[in-house]
Amino acid sequence: MNAMTSAIESSTIQRWGTGIVRGTVNHHPCRMYDIRPKSLCELLIDAQRWADRTMLVQGDRRLSGAQHVVAVARTAKLLRAHGARSGDRIMLLGFNHIEWLVAFWAIQCIGATAVFGNRWWSDEETAAAFTLIEPSIVLTDRLSSDASEPAHVSFETVRHAIDDITDVPFAPESVDEDAPAVIIFTSGTTGVAKGIVMSHRSVIANIQNLLVLTGRLPSALPASHAGTVSLMTMPLFHLAGLQIQIMNLLSGGTLVFLEGRFDALEVLRLIEREQVRAWGSVPTMVSRVIHHDDFAKYDTASIASIPMGGAAIPHELRAEIARAFPKTQKRVGNMYGLTEAGGVLAAGSGKDLDERPQCVGKPLPTVEVRISNPNLDGVGEIMARTPSATSGFVGDPTPIDDADGWIATGDLGRLDGDGYLYVVGRQKDTIIRGGENIASVHVERCIRTHPDVLEAAVVPLPHADLGEEVGAAVVLRDGATVSAADLTRHAAQHLAKFEVPTRWWLTYDALPTNASGKVVKRDVVQRWPRDVSSL
Repeated sequence: MNAMTSAIESSTIQRWGTGIVRGTVNHHPCRMYDIRPKSLCELLIDAQRWADRTMLVQGDRRLSGAQHVVAVARTAKLLRAHGARSGDRIMLLGFNHIEWLVAFWAIQCIGATAVFGNRWWSDEETAAAFTLIEPSIVLTDRLSSDASEPAHVSFETVRHAIDDITDVPFAPESVDEDAPAVIIFTSGTTGVAKGIVMSHRSVIANIQNLLVLTGRLPSALPASHAGTVSLMTMPLFHLAGLQIQIMNLLSGGTLVFLEGRFDALEVLRLIEREQVRAWGSVPTMVSRVIHHDDFAKYDTASIASIPMGGAAIPHELRAEIARAFPKTQKRVGNMYGLTEAGGVLAAGSGKDLDERPQCVGKPLPTVEVRISNPNLDGVGEIMARTPSATSGFVGDPTPIDDADGWIATGDLGRLDGDGYLYVVGRQKDTIIRGGENIASVHVERCIRTHPDVLEAAVVPLPHADLGEEVGAAVVLRDGATVSAADLTRHAAQHLAKFEVPTRWWLTYDALPTNASGKVVKRDVVQRWPRDVSSL
């Protein structure tokens, strides 16, 4: 071990801990780690203990940890040459690629705020984001000649900077723990996306919880620790993408990118070629890979962990994953979180989830959870208090939490006597049919038990008499010939009469999803075919 590596090892040990104390975040009492890094750039320094390892893979390109830091320094120089300064907002507007990731860390190193633009936005949505954020620079693969837009720098220019042979010192700016680090947009499933400000404290608090949960806290890892090869199918501009890339950075792992948008066949090829061990994903993506016609042609035996976000994982999918990826039987995990809360609130895996339908695990170490206004079954709105709480919405002074620091998640759930959290559905995901409240997730769970169904989204559709009726958009498995009448009979066997869908949209095409892979129900309603009639 050379002197530099030894110094990094020492500083890393001093920067991370597991002890929890009571403190104050956003003027509210909160649980927090007593020993923690104070800025994201400190994480980049910690990662240099793995400098010789391959860190990033995309197509034929490979960057080691040392090459990554050099690339970050060169890109920081490029940003400064374009006038970027500490405190600026710089938007990243592109798909997953190495330049995006390098630019993110360069933005942190100059003390600016990285704004995660959604590359799937329409021109109108992009313009609205520019107006809201007022970025000094937009790093993008979608250049514009519109003089009214912010200055654009192409990711191709970033790549040229990375490939430059000029020696540039790595000199990160000092920032306050509560300074803004990231602005991330909500998924936008209920309306116009909003920009949420995450401080360095917020991002690190979330990451530290996840590292403690997975036993990968940097201070506990020896130099001989074998890093994990992880496949990244989450968009980098999503909160889950931020979590995955930072955790890989800190644990000496390798992050593998697709070369384009999500494609089940490319996922299979990369798992085999790179011997991918961990694949952070969402149920929809995993299901599409498992059911791909060529699944059996590829060696996927290396997969040992598939953590997934979103709602509780359907039991049927858990069973399918266990058969398709035998090594994951104890490692098919589920995470429950909220962007406004800064990330993951609860997590679980293996037997804990198998024995508890709808369970998403237990709250993470510094997260406090309570149930507001529970009914007789203990079900109410899930409330959370956490040091990863975000600082609020851009341009909106409305606080995200109440006077005591509790954040309303908008999700319905309960806690059992052992502290496990169960997510039942969303308060806003309710259909009111003739005065009867119907939980969409309950109907969806029933429909998904039919063997010919791959995916289902239940939505409220307008009805002249009842106000709303139950509509079910269903993605069928390839070759399935099931009819709407068949599915109606199936649902009637398990649901109350008023819960059975009266309108069906059967398709073999994927339903519209947002950046995190969740179905955008607003879009389902808007795209509902006019020739699909009520039963």
